[in-house]
Order: sequence, then structure tokens, then C-alpha cells
Amino acid sequence: MSKITVCLSYYNQVEVLKQQVLSWLVFPRNIVKQYTFFIMDDCSKIPAEEVLKNINTSRLDLHIYRVEEDLYCNIAGVRNLGAMECETEWMIILDMDTFIPPVMSAQLLQLTQNNKSRVAYKFNRDISNDSSMLQKNPSGFKPHPAVCLIRKTDYWDIGGCEEDLVGNYGMTDPSFWYKAKDKVKIEIKENLYLKHKEEGAADIVRDTSVNRRLIVEKKKNNSWSTDYIRFKWRKVNTYIDANNIKLF
Repeated sequence: MSKITVCLSYYNQVEVLKQQVLSWLVFPRNIVKQYTFFIMDDCSKIPAEEVLKNINTSRLDLHIYRVEEDLYCNIAGVRNLGAMECETEWMIILDMDTFIPPVMSAQLLQLTQNNKSRVAYKFNRDISNDSSMLQKNPSGFKPHPAVCLIRKTDYWDIGGCEEDLVGNYGMTDPSFWYKAKDKVKIEIKENLYLKHKEEGAADIVRDTSVNRRLIVEKKKNNSWSTDYIRFKWRKVNTYIDANNIKLF
């Protein structure tokens, strides 16, 4: 069985999706066999399978999941779906604007070797080609707020991502790490560098005001939701109704 599942969320970034898959294809042959790749298509206008139809992905253990409802900012739902379908011990949450360099593919596997700790690893990203980010981070490096390597069991023990945030932008990452603080050790691997592509960011309005107010209330009342996967979705050629899912 593969040791790490990459859960990539895709929403309309067609050319960047192609680049992501091509980057996986240059992982060392002995390394790529230890990965499973999920593309979580969040109801994109051009489905992931259509985008990749001319790319030979036969050397990848690749699975595509498509959300059938175009919910605004369904970041939490898509991540929870990936975690639900993951069958490996470890998973890495990956955003479209962030790439795993080939050398890092081996380094991630090393982090899982004989690892009994309850830990979530976060990583630096190389932002040297993004002028807007460089203005605030002149060093050229910045930890990514979402991308992490984590055990599936720890992800669910934290409570997964908060789906009450779906419908408005923001706070998915801060709320997840807030819930995680008493569950796992959060370790930033500053010597491991993800590659950043500015064009991978989704084209959405980034107003966090509604979700900020919601998170304040949830922290105050400890009212985190456990209502997961609130939408219809399918794996290629397999239709799933959200009302008939058994998580565990």
C-alpha cells in the first residue's frame, strides 16, 4: 500500500492542474509508487478528467473525485471528502498554488518512517516569484497556512474542517489549527520548501468578515460542527448521495 495520499483541491485552475500532475510524474520512480494522488474537483467548469485527457497518468495511483454542487468556498467540504476517502495512514493537504518538488517527495516519506508521534508537519514555501507576497516577506519564504502532512486518524480526531464556514470565504485554516492545538504537535519544517505558483490561487472574493464572526461564536460556545460532506459527489463512474454516506 502507498504510504501518503496527496489530497489536491481543484477549482477552475485548468493550466495549473496540468502542471500539478506533470510535477507528480517526475517524482523518482521508486518514490512515486509510495504515493496515492487524489484530485478533489470542487465542481469546476471544466472537469478534472477532461483537463487531463491528453496526459498519460498511468504511472500514478490517481483518483478523481467530483463535487456535484457548486457551493461557494467549499474548501472545508472538499478537504473532509479527501480525508474520508483516504486509505493510507498519512495524507498531505495540498492547495493548487503549492507544488511538491521531486526532492521533497522523498523527504515527506522520511518524516513518516517509524513515526509514532501525534504530529502535523507544516512547511515553508518559496515565494520568490510572487512580487505581492515578497513585499511582506522579503526573505522569499513563508510557511503555508494550509498545506500539512498529517495522519488521517489525527485529522478526524481534530474534528476535520469546519463545514459551517462553507458559503463564505476564510477561516478554514485558522479554525482547524485552533482545534488541533490540544490534539497534535504542530511542527514547521522550515528546511523543506514547497514551490509556490501565484496563478494557482482561486479567483474569489476574499472577505473573511462573516466567517470571522462565526468562529468567534464557535470558540466561545465550543460549538464545532460534525456534520460532514453536505453535498453530492462522485468518484469517476460512481455516484454518491450525500444523504447515504457512512463515514466510519
